[in-house]
Amino acid sequence: MLEEFESDGAFHMHRDESLALERVHDSGLPNILRLYSWRPAALSLGYQQRMESVDVLACADRGIDVVRRPTGGRAVLHKNELTYAVIWRVPFDIGINASHNLIVEALVASLSDLGAAGLELSDPRATIKEEYRPGSLSNAACFLSTSRHEVTFDGRKTIGSAQRRFGNVLLQHGSILLNKEHLLLPELLELSEDDRGRMRVLLERQTSDLSQVFGREISIKDAANSISSTFVTHICSAAESFISKAV
Repeated sequence: MLEEFESDGAFHMHRDESLALERVHDSGLPNILRLYSWRPAALSLGYQQRMESVDVLACADRGIDVVRRPTGGRAVLHKNELTYAVIWRVPFDIGINASHNLIVEALVASLSDLGAAGLELSDPRATIKEEYRPGSLSNAACFLSTSRHEVTFDGRKTIGSAQRRFGNVLLQHGSILLNKEHLLLPELLELSEDDRGRMRVLLERQTSDLSQVFGREISIKDAANSISSTFVTHICSAAESFISKAV
């Protein structure tokens, strides 16, 4: 497990992809959980998302970097939030959906150490295909769409995740919302004023954060400590259970 709370987005994205590729070429390297925040704050795009969707001048005016993730998904504002990265040599040919679910289930179990909460996984039948249609607001922002088995609170998205495979090694990124900073996102995208207003309303309505979930301020270190203390135990237990069922 690695923690890093003072590096910029370009470092983090290069580091995560490099760690994944190293494990493709060297099967003796261990799996890794990274937990980090972004200094300075950054707007990240999925690896297939158009850079033209970003208002680069607005980001520069606010001192916000713009980077591209090696994983998929849509725009995420990393400002006073916790990001996780799992680099995992996948055992027993576990598929994308199954491995994604094992990781987010372990996250939910680990975050329960912060107190009683209603974090849960979204409907396994959910799909984002319709919400990713070109021109839609949900096609621009990660937290405006909820696919199967994402982490929600009272039906509102709290953790957004995306995965990419490099051979038999997966890299899964996720953004864990801690407060309301993500509501600034519409100001950083190339949108009309009407669409900015609509996106603000939708983000407010469709997202939650850990401070809201637990009824008190949850810091980056609070969330990181909760995850780091038990995540490995939970993911190993979940993977072993999955493999035994598959066998």
